[in-house]
Amino acid sequence: MSKLVVVVGATGGQGGSVVSAVLKDKSFKIRGITRNPDSEKAKSLTSKGVEMVRADLNDPSSLVKAFEGAYAIFAVTDFFEPFGKMDGDKAAQVEYQQGVNLASAASKTASLQHYLWSTLPYSNKLSQGKLTVYHLDGKARVDEFIKQDKQLLSKTTFIFYTFFASNLFYPMYSPIFIKSANKYVLLNPGDPEKTPIASLGDHRTNVGIFAHSILINPPKPGTYVKCSVEDFPSMNAYFAKWGSASGWVASSQSTTVLQIPLEQYKALWPKWGDELGVMMKFWELMGENSWIPLSGDAIVHGRELMTEAAQKELVTTAEAFKAIDWTPLF
Repeated sequence: MSKLVVVVGATGGQGGSVVSAVLKDKSFKIRGITRNPDSEKAKSLTSKGVEMVRADLNDPSSLVKAFEGAYAIFAVTDFFEPFGKMDGDKAAQVEYQQGVNLASAASKTASLQHYLWSTLPYSNKLSQGKLTVYHLDGKARVDEFIKQDKQLLSKTTFIFYTFFASNLFYPMYSPIFIKSANKYVLLNPGDPEKTPIASLGDHRTNVGIFAHSILINPPKPGTYVKCSVEDFPSMNAYFAKWGSASGWVASSQSTTVLQIPLEQYKALWPKWGDELGVMMKFWELMGENSWIPLSGDAIVHGRELMTEAAQKELVTTAEAFKAIDWTPLF
């Protein structure tokens, strides 16, 4: 009998990737959660055999109903939707409450064996209060809520999904072509040689491959799983990879990352530059420890849980850059 996997945000980037990967495994059946089962994306998933149901992350009772009978739940929240309407602190509060609603509903699901929670490192605590990245810490605070529920914790895997290749479409991350220099330039508040980038590559494919591997080969309960296809030592190295893989530059000398003060970065991209610029400063500060849980929590790399076949399915950073159509930026 197939085990039921409930996927939150099934029509979104992360949830959609999980649906695509799990659909290939006939030992599971999928129920997708969406606010609008009548959308074209939802109808497309229904046609593929996914049971699509309506639920709202702000409505705990709808989540309890949607999770009924679940063997496993993939849970994710979206900071940037509320952030478009309010400041970072308030958006993080909204995301935290949604994460709590998900966890609380999961804890009431008698059939649940495995809770996969898509989270991020706790910037404020890891930096000892020096920096607060709201879209990281809203999720990380949910981790602490889960850890207070020993029964739910005994079923939980915490997943760190790293930097998406498509993030370069965010205006503050987008390459800028300077014709007179014949170079593509990236502005960044972090030191170009000291800001590492843990790359997930194509999140639309890789999120699901990692999640499915965790489902079939779960680590010890309460473990954090870092999911990346490649770890770049610096933003310069990451941007150079974009240049060589995308086909937009003539040589390795055609890309450069220029560091500018965080205040200037914020002024160029009000609000969004603040949130994402502070994240870059956090990565610069933490270096190779940018993707770790708090002290005492176990962490493994997602590759350690994967079969050789699954590893070969991962889309590398270069492959992701090559496949993307970058013409809208230029």
